[in-house]
Amino acid sequence: MKIMQINKFWRVRGGSERYVFELSRMLEERGHEIIPFAMQDGDNEPSRYSSLFVSPVELADPYRMSLIKRIGVASRILYSKESSSRVSVVADLSDPDIAHMHNIYHHLSPSILPPLEDRGVGTVMTIHDYKLTCPALRHYNPEGICERCRPLHYGSCIRLKCVKDSRGASVLCAVEMFFHDLKRAYVDGIDRFVAPSRFVAKKLLDRGIEPGKVQVIPNFVDTARWSPDGGGGDYALYSGRLSEEKGVETLVRALAALPHVRLKVVGSGMLNHKVRALALELGADNIEFLGFRNEDDVRELVRQSRFVCIPSEWFENAPMSALEAFACGKPVIGSDIGGIPEMVREGETGLLAAPGNAEELGAAVERLWNDPELCREMGHAARAMAEEEYAPQVHYEKIMETYKQVKRK
Repeated sequence: MKIMQINKFWRVRGGSERYVFELSRMLEERGHEIIPFAMQDGDNEPSRYSSLFVSPVELADPYRMSLIKRIGVASRILYSKESSSRVSVVADLSDPDIAHMHNIYHHLSPSILPPLEDRGVGTVMTIHDYKLTCPALRHYNPEGICERCRPLHYGSCIRLKCVKDSRGASVLCAVEMFFHDLKRAYVDGIDRFVAPSRFVAKKLLDRGIEPGKVQVIPNFVDTARWSPDGGGGDYALYSGRLSEEKGVETLVRALAALPHVRLKVVGSGMLNHKVRALALELGADNIEFLGFRNEDDVRELVRQSRFVCIPSEWFENAPMSALEAFACGKPVIGSDIGGIPEMVREGETGLLAAPGNAEELGAAVERLWNDPELCREMGHAARAMAEEEYAPQVHYEKIMETYKQVKRK
């Protein structure tokens, strides 16, 4: 098949882009042709279609822009003539069978969907976040979990400044979602929605998307590259963004009460200085902050750890960090929220703790730390689960079945 992979960025920025590139590589290895479409960026991976990518769009706080620029950005987010025109050219040149959408909000917009439909291209969209159900993407704001907004009613987002704590950005995202919902741009423009977890699928169904359009296909992990090293490890590991919703502060508080447990923290983000200061304040000498590390370094850190912590306090979708830990034969201590409980099976592949509860999280950490045999047993079960349920071939067969269902040519 000829398959367009469409994402706002054609470079790895986070878990969703890692999935896009891993999927593209897997499809190419099995003989399919991949046609990228994205936004122009100097850091993009090379592509023969890159000259046809759309021009960059800056999404700073709208109140800091000139009035003319504000109007231009807002109109492009609602409907981008450039995106519509350029995706038409790429589709005419490549004649794809399928267009697989990922994160296209803001920068590309659903204006790319009608030209694809006009050309008989089947459309699939993997849901990496909650933009179809929340103007701020995450169902999370400084007050915590937020589900106040309802279809066509997004005033809470504006009132609470849910997007970047900015009134202007919140207005823009609320108007964007209202306009696209009113036009049913995604609901009618996408043939199949792929949800990586049952939790995400339920969110889509609750918003009125037809059940026949939603399929649950878990993410996958390369079980050859992410493999066990056979050791037990002498530290727990957190690897991810340092931000409020990730629960890193709760993890630091939990580990500060367990001075005998070593924790390595990998990643950077808005809370970088705050969590380091918190560790100093609590005298948590057992916590080591490693900053940003590349994928090879992260993989080795996972392989040499005893277990991995995912203390998220938002509706985590299907974290790749859990799959990578499983593939390396490491159990996961995760929050009982979002899609995490579907992956972390209590007492089998890891342990669950209430989100935001440092005492409960600490108890789970201490239980695994003090019982190496249990840790090994869970690690073996986690690796078996990765091979049976999250291996590349399993994902390939499911995604190809979805492509065949929507293929029109």
